[in-house]
Amino acid sequence: MSKRRKLSKGRSRGKAKPVTLPGTPSQWDRGADGPANMDRLRTEPATDIDPETGRETPNPNGVLRQRRHSWVRIYGEKGGLTPEQVAAAERLLMAAEGMRERDPLAALSGVRSRGDFDPQAARVDARRYFREQWAKLPTACRPVVQRVVLNDLPIWHGNPSTRERHMQRLRNGLSAIA
Repeated sequence: MSKRRKLSKGRSRGKAKPVTLPGTPSQWDRGADGPANMDRLRTEPATDIDPETGRETPNPNGVLRQRRHSWVRIYGEKGGLTPEQVAAAERLLMAAEGMRERDPLAALSGVRSRGDFDPQAARVDARRYFREQWAKLPTACRPVVQRVVLNDLPIWHGNPSTRERHMQRLRNGLSAIA
């Protein structure tokens, strides 16, 4: 008898044990509704902007939307950054990404129609603007601006004095390009 037959001969061929599934999912096992995916997610009413006056009007149907806020916006809401500094950070981020958020629909129609819009030229201009703004930043402020604005990460954790020093560097850097 071969070794293979000897091994299989000793196994029992009884019924398989029933598979049991866990009852209720844990707090971290809820898919897209879990706490890990809710980080920085804000629920707010969906509003329409009146093109004539520029005012926001609430949606009459009570529709809500969810949006993930950047760390720059969160620091601005908490009062750590001024509105001018938040706007400067958003301009710097848009320039770093090639101004992709300026008007994506115009970019699509420009590619199709081959009119006077050249997406490559717009991307080159955006990168040139980014490099000009980056050159204006003080050297000591660049690491924290890169972390918070470009990488969308929070300021480094640490004791309160260290956090405040990094926050001041972020303010100084954004004020320099505002």
